[in-house]
Amino acid sequence: MFLAGAVFTDLFKDKIYNAWVVPGLLLGIGANLIRGQEFFYESILATGAALLILLPVYFFKGIAAGDVKLFMSAASFLTVQDTLSCILISFLIAGVISVAVIILKRNKQRYIHFAVPILMSVIFVGGVL
Repeated sequence: MFLAGAVFTDLFKDKIYNAWVVPGLLLGIGANLIRGQEFFYESILATGAALLILLPVYFFKGIAAGDVKLFMSAASFLTVQDTLSCILISFLIAGVISVAVIILKRNKQRYIHFAVPILMSVIFVGGVL
């Protein structure tokens, strides 16, 4: 639900609010803490892996800070392997969307809303599609 809210605000306000990110992160870590110590550690590792992988991308202006925080929130619900898969899939989806934007809009738009590929990758890796 928090991912869908973040996608909505990203699409219509060009911003991912911490009001979506922080509760999602706390809920993911808290739920895994209740499930047990090994799930809690996996949640922390997945969140940290998302940060370590996406922080250099942020520094090179590949994605915005809100996207990094949103991915960390999503990772709090995932395993490290699922987080890595989501990162890879989301960049592939973003590449396809970017090519479509370039072809259809003749390069008028310089960025895409990365929350959309994040949501799509989490749904894909989570087995919903």
